[in-house]
Amino acid sequence: MTDAILSSDCLRRVVACAVVLTTCATYAAVTAGAATQVFKCVDARGQVTYQQEPCTGGATGGPVELVDALKVRPGGDEALWSAAAREGKPLVGMPKPFVIAAAGQPREIRAPKQGEGGAEVWVYAKGGQVTRIGFAGTGVVAWIRADAAIADAPAAAPTVAGPVDRATRVREALAVGKPCPAVLAEAGAADREEPLVVGGVAGAGTRYVYALDPKNANAYAAFVCVGGRVTSVERYMPGQ
Repeated sequence: MTDAILSSDCLRRVVACAVVLTTCATYAAVTAGAATQVFKCVDARGQVTYQQEPCTGGATGGPVELVDALKVRPGGDEALWSAAAREGKPLVGMPKPFVIAAAGQPREIRAPKQGEGGAEVWVYAKGGQVTRIGFAGTGVVAWIRADAAIADAPAAAPTVAGPVDRATRVREALAVGKPCPAVLAEAGAADREEPLVVGGVAGAGTRYVYALDPKNANAYAAFVCVGGRVTSVERYMPGQ
């Protein structure tokens, strides 16, 4: 009788564990699918917008089927962004370094115009199409819009950032604790790299220096990278 009671109790526990595991697996599958849902919407003027919410305001479209390679890679959002960057596909929610890896340097970086949200807009022109990517103040993609290029319009020359634009970009990119590759992707290549001695080991750290004004040697910014992360930041810009 004791053995029968023990066997029945063990069976109940096995069944309960199976139910819990099945529920967790189902929840994980549902939430994983929702996290990667992207909608392609086309308005009455033919403008295409990629966003995380269903199409509204008379726009037509629906969810975009992501390729299997984007769905099966583990590791959270960074794995999704890395996979999309390798395939040249910027996504809503993607940070700037991954956008650069996916689409390259933009033709133009400007402030939002009327009807454009966010804090900054990157403009790309490729294959007869102009793509605008809007960034939120946190540095992640808020929206993506693709427009047909005007056939009779002359090709615009690439926008060259002046000293002030570069200074702003460098200043905003520098932050203690930030991954060094992310800083370099956002701020651009440094003008000078100085190997440092850390813990008695030569070359264990690097100081990256940005000259912000060719006419003023005292206008510069710098950061120190040790172990792949920023450990200190220097900013000196006269007049600011």
